[in-house]
Amino acid sequence: MPWLHKEDLWDSVWHVTLYVLTGLPGSGKSTHAAQLVAATGARYVEMDAEVRARGLSLVDYEARFAIQPEVEASIPPLLASGHSVVAEFGSWTREERDRLRLLAAASGVPTELHFVDAAVAVCAARVRARGGLGAEALASDVIEGSAHLFERPSDEEAAEYDAFVIVTT
Repeated sequence: MPWLHKEDLWDSVWHVTLYVLTGLPGSGKSTHAAQLVAATGARYVEMDAEVRARGLSLVDYEARFAIQPEVEASIPPLLASGHSVVAEFGSWTREERDRLRLLAAASGVPTELHFVDAAVAVCAARVRARGGLGAEALASDVIEGSAHLFERPSDEEAAEYDAFVIVTT
């Protein structure tokens, strides 16, 4: 009998799925992602980790958007190799979320949208408590100053996914 690695066992039990996480910074996306990864054995593709790995600030949006296509391009090969993926990009707009959903659709893989929701004040407080490079700018300028620009998933958008999950933190 051949030996299976844990990740192979997970993927043989669970259907290969792309989990798209959306929500404001500090809403709890990373915590929810860790729970999904633990429960499913999915691979974790996180935009913030890639930004930090390159020594960039989380609020350097020009640089962030420049590297996003490269990070997104890492998802289809993982799906094609039979691995579920948790994609945490923030994804403030439906356009961004649609782009991720279509990556899975092109691979014939189901997609779940997980909206991690928390009050703006809670998100800002969590980001300040977490600290780090650009934390205050993220809390004040992005969360408190621009949260109104976040496009909450609509019923119409949710219907495009194989599953829609709202996580309130």
